Amino acid sequence: MAEIRSPSVRVLIVDDSPTDRVVFRRHLTRGAHREYHVDEAETAAEAAAQIAKELPDCVLVDFHLPETDGLSFVRQLVSVHGNHTFGIVMLTSAAEISVAVNALQNGAHDYLEKSSADGFALRRAVENAMEKATIQRQLESQRRALAEKNAQLEEHVTQLEREAAERLRAEEALRSSETQLRLVTDHASVLLAQVDREHRYKFVNRAYAERYGREVKDIIGRHATEIIGEKAYLTALPELAAAFEGQRVEFEKELPYEELGPRWIHVVYKPEFDADGQVVGVIAVLSDLTERKRAEQELKLARDQALAASGAKDEFLARLSHELRTPLNPVLLLASEAAANPDLPEDVRADFHTIRKNVDLEARLIDDLLDITRISRGKLSLELRRLDVHDVLRDAFTSVKGEADKKHLRLQLSLDGEGPYVLGDAVRLQQIFWNLLNNAVKFTPEGGRIGVSTQVNDGWVAVEVQDDGIGLSEEELASVFDAFAQGEHSWPNGSHRFGGLGLGLAISRMLVEMHSGEITASSPGRNAGALFRIRIPIQSDSCRPLPPPASNGAHPVAAPAALAATSHCPPLHILIVEDHEPTRAALTVLMTRRGHRITNVASIEEARHAAACHSFDLMISDIGLPDGSGYDLMEELHAQYGIRAIALTGYGMEQDISRSTSVGFLAHLTKPVRIQELEAVISRYAIPPSE
Repeated sequence: MAEIRSPSVRVLIVDDSPTDRVVFRRHLTRGAHREYHVDEAETAAEAAAQIAKELPDCVLVDFHLPETDGLSFVRQLVSVHGNHTFGIVMLTSAAEISVAVNALQNGAHDYLEKSSADGFALRRAVENAMEKATIQRQLESQRRALAEKNAQLEEHVTQLEREAAERLRAEEALRSSETQLRLVTDHASVLLAQVDREHRYKFVNRAYAERYGREVKDIIGRHATEIIGEKAYLTALPELAAAFEGQRVEFEKELPYEELGPRWIHVVYKPEFDADGQVVGVIAVLSDLTERKRAEQELKLARDQALAASGAKDEFLARLSHELRTPLNPVLLLASEAAANPDLPEDVRADFHTIRKNVDLEARLIDDLLDITRISRGKLSLELRRLDVHDVLRDAFTSVKGEADKKHLRLQLSLDGEGPYVLGDAVRLQQIFWNLLNNAVKFTPEGGRIGVSTQVNDGWVAVEVQDDGIGLSEEELASVFDAFAQGEHSWPNGSHRFGGLGLGLAISRMLVEMHSGEITASSPGRNAGALFRIRIPIQSDSCRPLPPPASNGAHPVAAPAALAATSHCPPLHILIVEDHEPTRAALTVLMTRRGHRITNVASIEEARHAAACHSFDLMISDIGLPDGSGYDLMEELHAQYGIRAIALTGYGMEQDISRSTSVGFLAHLTKPVRIQELEAVISRYAIPPSE
């Protein structure tokens, strides 16, 4: 098959993860010094069909594919298209180094760990794979040319044998063969040598001799140690001995040359047999890999540095989240208490309701900033189970009804059929629906209409949110799902009247794609309303529902109106461990007001002393404490006193919640929280004190 090469680099990404394909496409096309044309395939069959139509320059193959594994697909590509027709990079996880090795042995040219696949590493891997494929094609072409030339020489020798005496023919054939072989090998890009059983040189090409600053005639007949040095000779001796036993040997080693210094060499040893089948010599084909190895080491160093930077970024995000959330916590606790206090005048409660609402908004903005970062870096995981889309949609619909009523909006809900089930994360699906509904409420003027409907067709459920609000221009539609895009009202000289960061729709699109779905937006134009449509694949009735994930007490993504009603529980003796004095004071006042007996401390050492002196029904503990970690405190007090506890902290990343569960916290609440939310969790997990 003829090669098809385009001026730009054509890359085919074979990966069943839409998120990974999107991330790799961005890495390749953003910030590159050359043009990348990126095609995508979800399965091996789809990729094979695309390659049959047009050869790429490089193929990125994920090892985990739906119908087959990446290694089998690499073998298939080599079988159909031959070795080195295009570059092949195997994408693996850090734990799959053996897979990467097998892939390289079966035709791949490079491999890359997905966790470290930033733009630089990905483009470097593509360039390395294409370069190696090109070099190998050139070598194969040279080998074929050499084989053809040898065939011509053999035919020539045969003709001479017919025309002259046997001895003259043999001598002439030898001289002619050596001349022709010298002509070919002296122009080869590889280093060629031939040694006898005594390991003395019988032949070297010009490139081999020039490597050591010598003439060819000065090397022939000399022992290998005289040319490459004792250390390099002994390093390669085990493989050379295997070749003299009749084996074809291929290896890569760093050889400590005396004159050249340490060099990485790719070596092929091929035994030379006489007419009786005895090994009389070994032919060596050598290629210097030192520059490539240095590049690999630099790449590994860059990868390690990137991983370190990624870890530092995670730590920064966790600390940023903590520092932003913690000051909001006492405000939300006190505001949510006062807003629901019937003893206060209505106008005062309204003021506190405004404070509570704006703190909720601030917390959601923090969540959005962290979500967009985690999703784009592949750090956000979904807790998938079988869900009724209508149930999730009803909850989101209810959560915005209060705000819609304030603007006298007409809400219409039209659901198609009963229970269209999908495999999804309930919290994240509700976040998607809430984002669309909240935007519709925000951008629809008073007295307007918002319609929410579903349609079930061809294995998909479609959810549509339509309003008759301010609409979208063509320019806004082009970037409506981009992060930080807020429309013309936020442009220079715009009104900025709607606020926000412009992350909600970007997060929604990423979350929809993580559910194997799609989201689109349309609008007739300015002041003509907008329609947002989500499509998610339905899970068939034959699939068994997955069990619901264990509750981790994470700060709910659902809107505040969806919080469970406050539950009441008997008075408890509660130990509060919190180093933020305003939060500690607010918790003490509010919990005491509810009849609980409170002991509050600001450090681990004080908590140890309190636990040794008193028996507590429950502990509410921060994680970041001045003299240690709330995780360690929980493990210690639970082991010594069997204490039950709730984590209340500004650290809300997935790893923080997971660690809370692993050390025994009953729930993990991310600051800021409303007092009603805290009450509900206490009522759920607290064991009433014994009489």
